[in-house]
Amino acid sequence: MMKPVPRLWVVIPVTFVFCLFVLFQLQISNLFGKNLQITHQVNNFFISIASSSHQQTPNPTRFANESDGNRAKQPEEEETCAGRYIYMHNIPSIFNDDIIQDCKTLIKWFTMCPFMVNSGLGSQVSLSDNKTARVLTSKTGSWYATNQFLLAVIFRERMKHYECLTNDSSLASAFYVPYYAGFDVSRHLWGYNTTVRDELGIKLAKWLRERPEWRKMNGRDHFFVTGRIGWDFRRGLDDDSAWGSKLMLLPEFSNMTMLSIETTAWTNEFAVPYPTYFHPKSLSEVRRWQRKVKSVKRRYLYSFVGAPRPNMDGSIRGEIIKQCLASHGRCKFLDCNKGQDCDNPVKVMEVFQRSVFCLQPRGDSYTRRSIFDSILAGCIPVFFHPGSGYNQYMWYFPKDYKKYSVYIPEKGMKDGTVSLRSLLGRIDWGSIVRMRNEVVKIIPKIIYTKPGLVGPEKIEDAFEIAVDRVIERVAMVKRMMEEGKYLQSEYSQTRDLKKLEQLLMERETGPSSSEKLRRGDREEDVKVIEWEEFDHELTRLWSLSSALKLATEKKLSLQPKLESLIQVSADSLRRANELEEMRQRLEARKLLVEKTSAACKVTEQDVKVKEDSLSAEVRSLLVGGTTLSIAKSKLQESNCQLEGESGYTHLKIVTSKLRKRHQYMVSQVSFIYPLKIEAGPSQDQELESLPGGSRLGTKPVSQGSVRILGLPFSMAPFTKMSFFTDKKEVQKSATALGYVAHAVSLLAPYLGVPIRYPLRLGGSKTYIRDYAPYIEPSSSDMSAISTLSQNYKFVEFPLFLDGQDTTRAAYAVFLLNKNIEQLLNFVGVNSLGPRQVLANLKELIRIIHSDSFETNKSPPLDQKKNEQKSPPPESSSQKKIMIKVKSQQDGGEDLYKIGENAPLKKLMTAYCVKKNLDRSTVRFIFKKKGLKPRHTPSQLKMEDNDIIDIVTEQGGGGPYTA
Repeated sequence: MMKPVPRLWVVIPVTFVFCLFVLFQLQISNLFGKNLQITHQVNNFFISIASSSHQQTPNPTRFANESDGNRAKQPEEEETCAGRYIYMHNIPSIFNDDIIQDCKTLIKWFTMCPFMVNSGLGSQVSLSDNKTARVLTSKTGSWYATNQFLLAVIFRERMKHYECLTNDSSLASAFYVPYYAGFDVSRHLWGYNTTVRDELGIKLAKWLRERPEWRKMNGRDHFFVTGRIGWDFRRGLDDDSAWGSKLMLLPEFSNMTMLSIETTAWTNEFAVPYPTYFHPKSLSEVRRWQRKVKSVKRRYLYSFVGAPRPNMDGSIRGEIIKQCLASHGRCKFLDCNKGQDCDNPVKVMEVFQRSVFCLQPRGDSYTRRSIFDSILAGCIPVFFHPGSGYNQYMWYFPKDYKKYSVYIPEKGMKDGTVSLRSLLGRIDWGSIVRMRNEVVKIIPKIIYTKPGLVGPEKIEDAFEIAVDRVIERVAMVKRMMEEGKYLQSEYSQTRDLKKLEQLLMERETGPSSSEKLRRGDREEDVKVIEWEEFDHELTRLWSLSSALKLATEKKLSLQPKLESLIQVSADSLRRANELEEMRQRLEARKLLVEKTSAACKVTEQDVKVKEDSLSAEVRSLLVGGTTLSIAKSKLQESNCQLEGESGYTHLKIVTSKLRKRHQYMVSQVSFIYPLKIEAGPSQDQELESLPGGSRLGTKPVSQGSVRILGLPFSMAPFTKMSFFTDKKEVQKSATALGYVAHAVSLLAPYLGVPIRYPLRLGGSKTYIRDYAPYIEPSSSDMSAISTLSQNYKFVEFPLFLDGQDTTRAAYAVFLLNKNIEQLLNFVGVNSLGPRQVLANLKELIRIIHSDSFETNKSPPLDQKKNEQKSPPPESSSQKKIMIKVKSQQDGGEDLYKIGENAPLKKLMTAYCVKKNLDRSTVRFIFKKKGLKPRHTPSQLKMEDNDIIDIVTEQGGGGPYTA
């Protein structure tokens, strides 16, 4: 048997190695700007050496599995699906697939379409360049540009490949509802009322309530997943300005369990990790990544990836960014307000991999996706509020937050008493290593792997943990129901973030009195050290003191060199700043010269344009002068020809030829559009017969007795349109009016008469234009009306009833008849009536064809009978009064001047046309009495500035028939 080697020979080389380790730590302390607590590390080192002699050599495989935080299930350890079955509801596609079909409108600020590929994982990150391969694990195909809002889509795809998914609902321990609630509310957050936001959730609640699986536990065994925070589904008010929907306030959903990226204070909500960029295919791939983030060199003490929140009350992000920028290279800040760097997985992961600590302040809500990206990179998270992690992800993070994170109360950042560089720099390297190892253990728990992993390579990822915890919760609720316990505690608001924050602040500021008392008891327990051990301890301390002295001397020798280098850098920086200022001044002068040159070019172009315009005007004046001189000479020749008896004879000959030419052209129109009188029920359909007979016969001619191209025209549909009106009759009337309009448009230029109301021909869809649809204005408004007539756009009225208002169509017929009346007046004949369209047109053609028209004599009129039966026209000497028409709805007033004996029908029609109102829906009231169209101002004893009130009925009504 060999004699054992003395332990001293083992201690000596170990001590030598440790001294090298101390020197390495001193170099790191120079990097971080702090003195590491060497004595504490040395004690831990020797304690570990002493304890290692009493321990057995660990199993490498077992150590790797446990340190990485995941354990591959051996075949003999595989459990059955008993008690783990999940039933996924086959809900209608309107609750999931139809929502994401229009991926461009899911989020207002950007499109979600690029992130929908690969079952919600997003597009795959290319590893073509060296930087990407250095930051991420190469040749794995497991890195994707994943968006955090796609959690519900990712979870649903994983559930499709869940090993214990069943189609038999009687075997299920829990029921999964694949509803995309997050996208349903996000597409309706802006510009939609609360009814639209809640509509789909209410429909789904009704659908679930009617399922037999629901009656089992009234939905307490149901759960769903969303990629938004819990507050988006707890809108307290039914006000359109309130945020989110009231999904979780519905009775059905208040019994369900919601898994979201951030929870509220309600106990039926549980937080699950944000999706990261890493979606591995095997357990070995996860271990390889854990080894990588453990060994990577970290340049920065701390970092922050985000953007400031200047408009958010109580935000500490501004203070964090300020301290980071003033850290002299100890902190890395990635500004998410500039460019697309924060959307680049490689740049985000590179910052986290090169940082020891990653700051995680609150943003728009308590939590951030950056928490999980930093943990994935092996960076120790720094929290400023318990609601950002400790009170959220209790299924995934250790209960003792000091094992894996650093907590700094927000209050210290707000009042400026906390220096991040000083506070984080005082943490010893041993604590950093222990916290990082704990962070690396968390990595498998917070990632979502690709679907379909089974056997030894299966990973207990965030999905597996969430499903198992939901099944445990459902089993607990079921036991409580069987025991008759009160269930409201599992579905109420019980979490108190303020209380947790106060507790954490007490733990950070100092121990309580009882804790101090317990520490005092431990100090009284003095440990007895042997002399030999004391001698070894003195030797060790002496060697450490010598190494520390050498390091101090080296530091002092390097200090002057560093100061000189700093001075040189300061001078270079000063000169660079001066050069930059000179360059800026030069650029400013250059910009001024460019602006002046551009202004000169613009001025030169303007002058050239004005010269061209002036030349064109001069040429136009020259042409006009020439034309004027020619016209003057022709006028003089015409005057010479008209002088004397021979001139008058010549004028009569020319007029006769012109009249014959008119008759020929009108005969062509009459040939194209023949007007014939046919027998028919004219007396019943006649609305306004001619007084005392007509020139077309002994009996008054009505619309029904005259036809154009064989088509009649009836005013009945234009005055009263109903469901029983014959559509064919309406179409025939529209076609007849189109013929009449075309005939008038031909006759007017033949006769040289510019018609007052222009026509836009379109066959049976013809329109007539009115440039002044109002009654004579008052003298006080004449200036405004004159300006309006120059800029006022015409109004078109339809000469057909298909889809049109009867009042507007009747007014169009009235205007068309006015054009015919204008032509009749030109040939010296009065109109047969305001609604005798075809009769007036036929009378016009008959007069032009008569011999009296050729000899320039007006046809005889039976004016005596007309004067007896028709009302006297308004004379120019008739007294006119000013009437105000006031709307009771908006209080607006309109002024109208009307004769004392003129019927109010003209005023009513003009007001309705001007306001674009249906005459049947408007009531005219004077002195609390309704007015009729036949009333006159003299009958009502109206005076100047009397007011007629307008009341508009809201229920609609028939067309104006008065």
